Amino acid sequence: MQKKVLITGGSGLLAINWALSIRDNYAVTLLLHHKKISLSGVDTDVASLDSLDECLSVLVKHQPDIVVHTAGLTNIEECESNPDLAQEVNVDLAKNIAIACSDQGIKLVHISTDHLFSGDQELVTEESVTNPVNIYGETKLLGEQQVLENCKDALIVRTNFFCWGAKYRQSFSDFILNKLKNNKQSNLFSDVYFTPILVDELVKRSHQLIDSNAMGIFNIAGSERMSKYEFGIKLAKHFNFDSGLINKISINDKSSLVKRPKDMSLSNTKLCQALNCEIASFDEQLQTLKKQKNKDADNQVVLDIIPYGRHYIDENDIQSVVNVLRHGMLTQG
Repeated sequence: MQKKVLITGGSGLLAINWALSIRDNYAVTLLLHHKKISLSGVDTDVASLDSLDECLSVLVKHQPDIVVHTAGLTNIEECESNPDLAQEVNVDLAKNIAIACSDQGIKLVHISTDHLFSGDQELVTEESVTNPVNIYGETKLLGEQQVLENCKDALIVRTNFFCWGAKYRQSFSDFILNKLKNNKQSNLFSDVYFTPILVDELVKRSHQLIDSNAMGIFNIAGSERMSKYEFGIKLAKHFNFDSGLINKISINDKSSLVKRPKDMSLSNTKLCQALNCEIASFDEQLQTLKKQKNKDADNQVVLDIIPYGRHYIDENDIQSVVNVLRHGMLTQG
């Protein structure tokens, strides 16, 4: 029997691509909130997770073997302008999910971030001292702490992923590729560094950790530290676009942005040692991304739109039309 995986934040890019990656091997349910979508081979459910009782109710209903908690408020500017909402989504929700999973004996994978540090150190490890510089980072760190306190065998994943986006939400790589495709210039930071990883590689390593009953914090990241500008250049060259359309700029020139760490690169040494593996190279991951183009989220996710108004047609109406077609003349002449 297939194991059941319940993914919160079901309309988000990570949740959708996670589901696409595992749907052939797991019974997957995407848990939706405001945005309603459907995805072939994946179940969906609409539920509120605003309280512990609601979290418990959802778990009792679905009886998953694994919960992947991707739901979160990730917009840095919005977190800064609405700290109460950031606290509610990134901290309180994480706590409730952790308590509920612990109560039900369900494996929890909590998705965290690489924004937890001051940004003055390369390739930070899981043991590096955290020092977030904005409310997004602060609340994600508090969320981690709540998960660790309330669900002892939870797996916490720190990462920064890339993937194909959906019609209603672009990924970072989508943003760059769409600009290039339309022969438009884009400005990317040459002094902001990260270790990006393709969602498929992230999911593969996450499930290997789950299968080995790993717990605690793991950096699941690429092995190559690069700037956002370098990421864009590599993307352009791999997809045969004009890399000259990508301009190098400094984050120092964007004074209107909420403060961000300049270096978010994560060391994946602990991960590779635990799994005795090597993460696929960035070029290999780009090759996979390119192969996925015709099977990406944009082509598979269907938005379930509730119309303003539509006709009500029942079986009697249909039968009446059939009767007209079968009896009498439809036209004169």
